[in-house]
Amino acid sequence: LSREFLSTDEGKWLTAHAYEYGFIFRYTDGTADTQGDITGYVSEPWHLRYVGIDAASEIHYAGQLLEEYLGVLN
Repeated sequence: LSREFLSTDEGKWLTAHAYEYGFIFRYTDGTADTQGDITGYVSEPWHLRYVGIDAASEIHYAGQLLEEYLGVLN
């Protein structure tokens, strides 16, 4: 578990392809929630969640957080 995970070859591959397999990154830098104001968690670039291919694709292309996608914002 490392904050530098996304800069590794594996992290770069996951960033580009995780949604194709139904996974999303839950808490990452570069989103509207870097400090955890929406999710309650600060950046955890290794944290993936399975949401299914359809939802992951929608979330990925919309650039949303899971909470935004589900409409459960604070």
